[in-house]
Amino acid sequence: MIKSESSYHHGNLRSALLEIAEQQLQDVGVESLSLRALARSLGVSQTAPYRHFEDKKQLLVALATKGYRELFNLLTDASNAKAPNPEAQMRALAHSYINFSRVNPELFKLMFGPSLEPMDVETKLRAVTRETFHLVRSIMEAGINNNDFRDCDVDYLSNSAWSSIYGLAILAIDSPELFERHIELRKQVDFGVDILIAGLRPSGQ
Repeated sequence: MIKSESSYHHGNLRSALLEIAEQQLQDVGVESLSLRALARSLGVSQTAPYRHFEDKKQLLVALATKGYRELFNLLTDASNAKAPNPEAQMRALAHSYINFSRVNPELFKLMFGPSLEPMDVETKLRAVTRETFHLVRSIMEAGINNNDFRDCDVDYLSNSAWSSIYGLAILAIDSPELFERHIELRKQVDFGVDILIAGLRPSGQ
């Protein structure tokens, strides 16, 4: 049953808009997403969404912020389950990251794509992206402090780890047939992390 506009109160309409926007994003992609279409889907007036989102860009920022928060929580849970072993944490984080991208391909591309540039339009989005990066950074830093990883610039190290995992996530989204016919994705993730870890180990280990 479609709710009427009067059925929504307080923050319910905003939450409902984000929920259905995420669903429609998966179905039609970011270009075809519109506030008016969302209003029709919810059975509210076409002006109602504009009380919560000034324009489509603001809606996309809110969607990306929601996605980053979900991703951050998943990565945190994955890495905490393997603490305090930085190598095991990186492996768990990589699998969790890529699983998220495969389950939410359009949301993932929105989060990391050009639609949200410049990202300083929303401080909450900037904050959660920094949190996600700092999670990777904290694992790298712990590895250096434990002498599991060689001592080098932790920011460059973190960017290298992130870009490696991100590249595989994009490949899994854009070329899924590669992992359906020729390559086992889980094995590929483990192999990629093994290569990353091998490059991080101090000389002689």
